[in-house]
Amino acid sequence: MHRKAEENAHNEILAFLLAVLGVNLLIGGLIVVTIVVGELGWLLIFPYKPSQTSSAYIGLILTITGFIILLAGFILVIHYNKKRSWYIKEIEKSSLPEKWKTDYKTVDQILKEYTGKRRKKSS
Repeated sequence: MHRKAEENAHNEILAFLLAVLGVNLLIGGLIVVTIVVGELGWLLIFPYKPSQTSSAYIGLILTITGFIILLAGFILVIHYNKKRSWYIKEIEKSSLPEKWKTDYKTVDQILKEYTGKRRKKSS
């Protein structure tokens, strides 16, 4: 279990780096398109009216790819974080000594034990 928790922590770091790569590609693509084309028509964050030059298309491809990689990175960070926290919780459960694990008794159980002890003493 310790190995799986460490593996998920490592995968979480890699997913975060993937998100950073996505941000770099997204910003780089937006800068390339803005510099090459000048004035753009925008659809949310994506320029949709590039010029006829190939570098404008490269910028558009970088922008779309960066957005997809950024989104995938964030989803993977959340996924691996949940898996790692589950493994850590299971490790903590299994590592508690038996003497610290307490059984909580209901009032009825306590009363039955108490009355049973009194009957044994009186007989």
